[in-house]
Amino acid sequence: MGPEDVITLERMHAPASPERQALAQLTGQELDASASDAEILAALVRAGREAVTQQVAATGYAAWAAEMDDEDRAYRAARRGWDRDNETDGETST
Repeated sequence: MGPEDVITLERMHAPASPERQALAQLTGQELDASASDAEILAALVRAGREAVTQQVAATGYAAWAAEMDDEDRAYRAARRGWDRDNETDGETST
Protein backbone atom coordinates (compact mmCIF):
# COMPACT_ATOMS: atom_id res chain seq x y z
CA MET A 1 0.00 0.00 0.00
CA GLY A 2 1.14 3.50 -0.76
CA PRO A 3 1.05 6.52 1.54
CA GLU A 4 -2.32 7.70 0.19
CA ASP A 5 -3.80 4.26 0.86
CA VAL A 6 -2.55 4.34 4.45
CA ILE A 7 -4.04 7.82 4.98
CA THR A 8 -7.39 6.68 3.56
CA LEU A 9 -7.37 3.59 5.77
CA GLU A 10 -6.69 5.77 8.81
CA ARG A 11 -9.61 8.02 7.87
CA MET A 12 -11.83 4.96 7.51
CA HIS A 13 -11.44 4.26 11.22
CA ALA A 14 -13.40 7.44 12.06
CA PRO A 15 -17.10 6.40 11.88
CA ALA A 16 -18.20 9.89 10.76
CA SER A 17 -15.55 10.33 8.06
CA PRO A 18 -16.77 11.06 4.51
CA GLU A 19 -14.75 8.08 3.27
CA ARG A 20 -16.44 5.70 5.68
CA GLN A 21 -19.89 7.08 4.88
CA ALA A 22 -19.20 6.72 1.14
CA LEU A 23 -18.09 3.13 1.68
CA ALA A 24 -21.29 2.38 3.60
CA GLN A 25 -23.33 3.79 0.71
CA LEU A 26 -21.41 1.73 -1.83
CA THR A 27 -21.63 -1.54 0.09
CA GLY A 28 -25.03 -1.00 1.67
CA GLN A 29 -23.75 -1.83 5.14
CA GLU A 30 -22.18 0.09 7.98
CA LEU A 31 -18.95 -1.12 9.51
CA ASP A 32 -18.74 -1.55 13.27
CA ALA A 33 -17.23 1.43 15.10
CA SER A 34 -14.30 -0.79 16.06
CA ALA A 35 -13.75 -2.28 12.58
CA SER A 36 -10.26 -3.63 12.05
CA ASP A 37 -8.00 -2.77 9.14
CA ALA A 38 -8.82 -6.16 7.64
CA GLU A 39 -12.60 -5.53 7.85
CA ILE A 40 -12.23 -2.11 6.28
CA LEU A 41 -9.99 -3.44 3.51
CA ALA A 42 -12.42 -6.30 2.83
CA ALA A 43 -15.28 -3.78 2.50
CA LEU A 44 -13.17 -1.68 0.13
CA VAL A 45 -12.36 -4.73 -1.99
CA ARG A 46 -16.06 -5.69 -2.04
CA ALA A 47 -17.04 -2.16 -3.13
CA GLY A 48 -14.37 -2.17 -5.81
CA ARG A 49 -15.39 -5.61 -7.07
CA GLU A 50 -19.04 -4.53 -7.31
CA ALA A 51 -18.09 -1.33 -9.16
CA VAL A 52 -15.95 -3.30 -11.62
CA THR A 53 -18.74 -5.85 -12.18
CA GLN A 54 -21.25 -3.06 -12.85
CA GLN A 55 -18.85 -1.37 -15.27
CA VAL A 56 -18.24 -4.62 -17.15
CA ALA A 57 -21.98 -5.21 -17.45
CA ALA A 58 -22.63 -1.66 -18.65
CA THR A 59 -19.77 -1.80 -21.15
CA GLY A 60 -20.84 -5.22 -22.40
CA TYR A 61 -24.44 -4.12 -22.83
CA ALA A 62 -23.40 -0.95 -24.66
CA ALA A 63 -21.16 -2.94 -27.01
CA TRP A 64 -23.91 -5.47 -27.65
CA ALA A 65 -26.44 -2.72 -28.36
CA ALA A 66 -24.02 -0.94 -30.68
CA GLU A 67 -23.50 -4.14 -32.68
CA MET A 68 -27.21 -4.66 -33.28
CA ASP A 69 -28.32 -3.90 -36.82
CA ASP A 70 -31.81 -3.10 -38.11
CA GLU A 71 -32.59 -6.79 -38.64
CA ASP A 72 -31.63 -7.62 -35.03
CA ARG A 73 -33.81 -4.80 -33.69
CA ALA A 74 -36.76 -5.89 -35.86
CA TYR A 75 -36.42 -9.49 -34.66
CA ARG A 76 -36.28 -8.44 -30.99
CA ALA A 77 -39.34 -6.20 -31.41
CA ALA A 78 -41.26 -9.02 -33.10
CA ARG A 79 -40.16 -11.49 -30.43
CA ARG A 80 -41.34 -9.18 -27.64
CA GLY A 81 -44.73 -8.94 -29.32
CA TRP A 82 -44.92 -12.72 -29.73
CA ASP A 83 -43.94 -13.27 -26.08
CA ARG A 84 -46.59 -10.78 -24.88
CA ASP A 85 -49.27 -12.53 -26.97
CA ASN A 86 -48.35 -15.89 -25.43
CA GLU A 87 -48.43 -14.48 -21.90
CA THR A 88 -51.88 -13.03 -22.58
CA ASP A 89 -53.10 -16.44 -23.82
CA GLY A 90 -51.85 -18.09 -20.64
CA GLU A 91 -48.94 -19.86 -22.34
CA THR A 92 -45.38 -19.59 -21.17
CA SER A 93 -42.46 -19.17 -23.55
CA THR A 94 -39.20 -21.08 -23.21
